[in-house]
Amino acid sequence: MDYAHARHAGNAGDVFKHVALLAVLQELKPASYVETHAGDGLYPLGSAGEWGDGIQRLWNYSEGGLVGRYVDLARSFSQPGAARPEAYPGSPLLASRFVEKQLLYEIDRQAASVLRRALPNADVRVEDGLAPLAPADLVLIDPPYAQKQEWTDAARAAARIPDTPLLLWYPIKALTRPRALISELARLGIHGTAVELHWTPLRLKRERLNGSGLVFSHIPKRAVSAVCAVLPALGPALQTHGEWGSVVIGF
Repeated sequence: MDYAHARHAGNAGDVFKHVALLAVLQELKPASYVETHAGDGLYPLGSAGEWGDGIQRLWNYSEGGLVGRYVDLARSFSQPGAARPEAYPGSPLLASRFVEKQLLYEIDRQAASVLRRALPNADVRVEDGLAPLAPADLVLIDPPYAQKQEWTDAARAAARIPDTPLLLWYPIKALTRPRALISELARLGIHGTAVELHWTPLRLKRERLNGSGLVFSHIPKRAVSAVCAVLPALGPALQTHGEWGSVVIGF
């Protein structure tokens, strides 16, 4: 995976991550929020992109509930009545609707500059957020996983804040690294629940994601249950080859 998230904004991985983030924000009501790789904040969308297999699939969702609230929030960043998403909010912008104090790390200087304009009241720091990670009311770990070492680094960063409410997002193109990540977290003393959504069968190799997962640690059970409850809505909407799957792992 390449680092420039603008190419992937609004894709299925973002949809799953942000539905989960919304559930946690609503249940936990944190006063402070930290994100390790915050990106641009808001992403203008071109006429085509990965968002077509992501947020576009849910753009006309009208059944309410957690997914409906997420879609309403995503729609609020486009013109009223827009037939498609014109811009897509990143995690920090979504979190800003619920949290006043934000510490946002972004390693790319240009992206950090854009982020500061999108969120002028946030504390934006130009560095990799895994190294200096400290406790907060909610921490989101979501490196780009462009290098194999980032899987280990993410687990070690989580281990430095063992009692902190934590969301850790990871991509799925095969199961080897995700399962190794969960094993490493458990070895380091981090326990919780991993929830995965697979929208493309893992037997089909492809350049884009086959799915993604989220580790919930020290997160209220009601938030985790809410995410699991909407998998039957997200899976059929996001699937690419007529089938989808989900996995829940306690560790």
